Amino acid sequence: MSCLVLIGCASMIFLNIDSLLNRIEEENVVMVYIEDGTTDEDITVMGTQLQAMDNIKEVEFIAKEDAWEEQLATMEEAQREFFTEISSDIPLPDAYKVTVDDLSLFDGTINEIRQMGHIETIRENKDLAKKLVTIRHGIEVISVVIIAVLLAISVFIISNTIKLTVYSRKLEIQIMKSVGATNSFVRLPFVVEGMILGIVSGVISLGIVWGFYEFAVNQFSDLLKSLGLEALKFQGYALSMLGAFVVIGIVTGVGGALISMGRYLNKEGSEISAI
Repeated sequence: MSCLVLIGCASMIFLNIDSLLNRIEEENVVMVYIEDGTTDEDITVMGTQLQAMDNIKEVEFIAKEDAWEEQLATMEEAQREFFTEISSDIPLPDAYKVTVDDLSLFDGTINEIRQMGHIETIRENKDLAKKLVTIRHGIEVISVVIIAVLLAISVFIISNTIKLTVYSRKLEIQIMKSVGATNSFVRLPFVVEGMILGIVSGVISLGIVWGFYEFAVNQFSDLLKSLGLEALKFQGYALSMLGAFVVIGIVTGVGGALISMGRYLNKEGSEISAI
């Protein structure tokens, strides 16, 4: 149960970090600026070509009039009057805002976009994309290592616990073997015990992780709001986590029982008394 609680807490931390990375990746857009004088038909064709690319998640057309209005809105009144009075021309090109789906394929996608016609320039942040990919891979490796270590600890703990149970019941096992009980018959109660302990620990662990998570979210709610972040809702992961906990509990419980019983069931009759 302790190991499952640690796995659950670590999983929720990694899920929130992954959600944050997804938000950052969505902000890492590519701006494709269109040459002046490009016809509306050619602009539409460009949009169709961008949407047809494999690694493109979203394509949004930004008209230069809208972009200029947004730019003026960020200026002070005197600056707005200066730029509007000095010329009626809009000093910005039309553009497409492109969101890349998989940042690990970022370079290939940019090269594919560059092959299109009527492009004045492309603004992209290759360095940020590479850093995000590195961070994501690092988190994936760390999460796998932590979960694997905790699973190994769980099997070790359960195995040793069942060894103590076997030792305390060695006389009973010796008698069962002496009267001809099969290994499967002797092993079954311990396997069932490990399975039941795994299921119970999985259910209880879910409740503990849920309580810890809600407590942590409440404690850091002000900090998250100040940073413009929002924690994931635990309810959306409760059912899948319960299923994972129960499966892990059963596998580790049964696995621990089989491992601990293996060495003893290879001995026949009175040899078990030497345990």
